[in-house]
Amino acid sequence: MKDYIKVGKIINTHGIKGYIKCMPMTDDLERFEELEYVYTEKDNLKRVIDDVWYQKGMVYLKLRDIDDMNTAESFKDTYISILEDQLRELPEDSYYLFDLDGMDVYTSSGEYIGKISEIYQTGANDVYEVKNNKRSFLIPAIKDVVKSVSIVDKKMIIDVIEGLLE
Repeated sequence: MKDYIKVGKIINTHGIKGYIKCMPMTDDLERFEELEYVYTEKDNLKRVIDDVWYQKGMVYLKLRDIDDMNTAESFKDTYISILEDQLRELPEDSYYLFDLDGMDVYTSSGEYIGKISEIYQTGANDVYEVKNNKRSFLIPAIKDVVKSVSIVDKKMIIDVIEGLLE
């Protein structure tokens, strides 16, 4: 589903009526209430959202035509996605995680550090894992470190604070 944007991973079923339990891939859970439909990776179908609720950071969805636990179980460990035109417009200096994946990272002096290979959401701030041929580094997504991001050029500039690249 490379043309789609993943918004959640189906990690389990809930109950006997076909509800699915999703780990959200967004920091705004209520976002799911705005969606009328999602695409299921398993069968690449557009599915209407009939019900949504939240508990302990998880999203519970009832998708149309998934009406029993066995059918819901067959979707476990797959993703639900949306199309780009379903994305919200973000405020300035905010980015979608998929926009940062694979981005080239440079120091403010122009030294190439590597590419963003993973993004960890820690609660306080995101952390970018940046890898090159030799090493990997963990870069905190804070204003003291991340100085500029160009989605168009797929390029991030960071200030290297003491101990960051050691």
